[in-house]
Formats: sequence, C-alpha cells, structure tokens
Amino acid sequence: DDSSFPSENKFMEILYILEQSSYPLEIKVDEKGSFLGVADHQKNIENWKLKTAVLQEKYQNAEVFRNQYLSALEDEAVFYKNKLKEPFWNLLLFAPYYVDNGGENHESIIWNIKGIGDIECPGVINAEQREYGFNAFFTSVIKVPDTIQEELDKKYLYYAGQYQVKLSIEMEYNSRKKQYSKKKADFILSDGEKTVYRETITMT
Repeated sequence: DDSSFPSENKFMEILYILEQSSYPLEIKVDEKGSFLGVADHQKNIENWKLKTAVLQEKYQNAEVFRNQYLSALEDEAVFYKNKLKEPFWNLLLFAPYYVDNGGENHESIIWNIKGIGDIECPGVINAEQREYGFNAFFTSVIKVPDTIQEELDKKYLYYAGQYQVKLSIEMEYNSRKKQYSKKKADFILSDGEKTVYRETITMT
C-alpha cells in the first residue's frame, strides 16, 4: 500500500495504542463514586508522550494522529468529559454503597451508545451476602426514549418499531478492601426480538 496515510485497520491500531497509552489514571471520586477529577493530569500527559514517542517508527504518518490526540488530551475538561461517555468509565464509576441493606434499591446509570448518544437506564439493584462481602445485581429494562429512537432509525433503517434496552450488571464487593473488586456489564439493544447492538464489559 503506497498511500501516505494508514489503511483503516492500521488507523484503528494507531488509535488503540494512543487510547491505551492514556492509562493508567489515578482518579478522584466522592463517597458515592461520582467522578471529581484526575490526579496530576500534566504527569499523565508526559507519560503518554513517552509511551507514544516510537509510533512514527512503526506507522507511516502516525505523528499526524498523535498530534491530534495530544491536542485533545491537553484540553483536560473536554478530554475527560468525553472519557465519561465510554461504557468502561460508566461501569467504573457505578459504585452504589448502600446495596447490602438486604432489600431492593432503585438505582440509575447513564450508558452511551456509540455514535447514538446517552441513555438513562433506571432499574433495581439488590445484594446477596458472601463471606468476603456481597454480590450486587442491577437490572434495567426500558423502552428507548424518542430522541434516541430517532437516531437509531437513521442508523438502522430496516426497523421502524420500538427499541428496547436491557442492561445487567453484576458486581462483587470486598468488605475488607472496602471496594468493588469485580464488575461485569451486559448492555443489549434489541428490536424486541433481534439484537441490534451489544456491549459486554468486564473489570477485575
């Protein structure tokens, strides 16, 4: 390939490396798990520069994409605002602290459907006691709101009916460490019968 820019597959490889190089991050949250900010963003930028410095040696014109990503990274407020739209971060910050009270509790989480938008998923969470703490289970089943329905109709032209979302989250809470040690989310968008979009995320 004599193109001056990477092929789509190479571009995705570059993007993946640029994205993965922005981790690990030390984040600050409140007692409810709400995002407050990132510790030492400037240090994160310098670490990212070191990790991605050799990209140009492996990929032709990678420096163009590296510079674009760096510009985005340097705008701290916008960069992390966009990060918070990623399902990984939604799951990371979903940390209800009261669910081991033996009953069902109403909870809600915002999920971002890539290229479509945010959708609020209200549901019920309950817990089962374990020796190490408890397991928590959250389930949300909703009809897609009109604003998201319109965006879906543009993308999935084959179907004009009502879309449905089912979001299931399983979490293990370690009482000794006072934190959730494992999380798994399964997000399914369907037309009632056929799955249109699905994401499964596991954090350990």
